[in-house]
Amino acid sequence: MSPPTDGSTLTLRGPIGDGSPFPTAFWMGEPSDKFAAGAAVMRASPRAGSSASGDLDAVMEKCATGDDRAFDELYRRGAQRIRGFLVRLSSDAAIADDLTQETFVRIHRARGRFDPGAAALPWMFAIARNAFLDHTRREQVRRNSRVNQCQPREAALDTQGDEVLAAREMLGVVRRTLDTLPMLQREAFVLIRFEGLSVSEAALILGASEAAVKVRAFRAYEALREALERETGDRHTAGSRAGASAGPNAAPNARPRAGP
Repeated sequence: MSPPTDGSTLTLRGPIGDGSPFPTAFWMGEPSDKFAAGAAVMRASPRAGSSASGDLDAVMEKCATGDDRAFDELYRRGAQRIRGFLVRLSSDAAIADDLTQETFVRIHRARGRFDPGAAALPWMFAIARNAFLDHTRREQVRRNSRVNQCQPREAALDTQGDEVLAAREMLGVVRRTLDTLPMLQREAFVLIRFEGLSVSEAALILGASEAAVKVRAFRAYEALREALERETGDRHTAGSRAGASAGPNAAPNARPRAGP
């Protein structure tokens, strides 16, 4: 199942999402992990073996036979997952929108190569990853030919939902840390922790051994955990200093009053 890397003239229409790069089921970590007080824990998306993914597999199998209506249904069911994956790789919602469209163009072209009985979501993620890597290479060529560099656009934050509102202060820490990770670590982490894929599925997408993928994901996880703990510690330190400086304003050299 080697997804193609070429483009197509197929045009996809319709909105992909609500503009949020991080859905409410964003926060990360092992289920048993406990960060310092105030730190949020991120939950992965539904696993590839869930009933929702099973429905996607069935739709993909119909699409593989050339059923155009099935392709429309595949786009409706899968576009948000692909877009979320691409946002986390690129840290840019606009780029992720474009690459989501390109990914589904490639899926449409490669649909006849999908193996019946295979899991659709890892196959789609592999195509999305190829689209992202191709985009990264093109951008690198453009950057090398420019004198002045442009700053990347910030992805808009979702401000709706109790879970997101409670975690707004930590979102920036996670996003900045992800941006600094080596791409190999970021890819492994996103596929396993955000997208809920198994290590074996992630290894298949990344073309690496399961042991290598585990190491990459663990290193990324440790970097994020340390960043969150530093942020929490800094906030507690700042709060303690603010409390200590808020005491009564007594004059330091005031002399006690004499008695009667």
